[in-house]
Amino acid sequence: MEKAQFVITIPIYDGVDLMDIAAPREIFSWASNELQELKVYFVGEADDRAPSGLKQVTTRDKLLITPDVSFSDPEAQNPDLLWVPGGSPDALQYEQAHLSDALMTYIAEKGKTVPWLTSVCEGAILLAKLGFLDGYEVTTHHSFYACMKAFPKVKMVADFPRYVKDRNRITGGGISAGLDMAFYIVELIQGTQTAMAAQSTMQYYPVPPIQSSIVPSNCCPIKGMIPLTEDCK
Repeated sequence: MEKAQFVITIPIYDGVDLMDIAAPREIFSWASNELQELKVYFVGEADDRAPSGLKQVTTRDKLLITPDVSFSDPEAQNPDLLWVPGGSPDALQYEQAHLSDALMTYIAEKGKTVPWLTSVCEGAILLAKLGFLDGYEVTTHHSFYACMKAFPKVKMVADFPRYVKDRNRITGGGISAGLDMAFYIVELIQGTQTAMAAQSTMQYYPVPPIQSSIVPSNCCPIKGMIPLTEDCK
């Protein structure tokens, strides 16, 4: 019997956080089972001048990544889950100001119908900008909570949880929270045993050698999102 497929698309863009896209891809790659295969695609812009036909993306930490498919390719048209990653403040500022570019158009189109709409880190800002988080409980990176004041209909959950599920929306906290969130998603769609098997394979039993506390921020690192008096200097 042919396995069912569960398609996850991760739109990528210049300035994207590497762990926001690498962590879920790693986890999902271990999470297929005898009933359902998880297919993960990095989705980006087409570029006829590139050998691959796809435009390379430079992550926030300057790693070059080539998408698997373009925003218009068939593989990216009917995802079961859309995972929107965060990125640098400059990248997020740019994307919010260019709602008609390929990235935001793709998120806007697929976000209307995708069964699971998710974000990690500052990716929540892009979903909020498009109105997809209005009336939902949400988390994001603690340094960007102040930015969410620009979206008064979004219900920010206190105390910076690692992830929050509200109906078919799942949002994750800052960067590394994407690992916990991805395992949570695997458990939801593939079952506890598959999630535990992936956890064991990856030996994901974190015991950090250091302990610090989150310090809330009252300023927004993205210029112009909220009154200038609250922008970070």
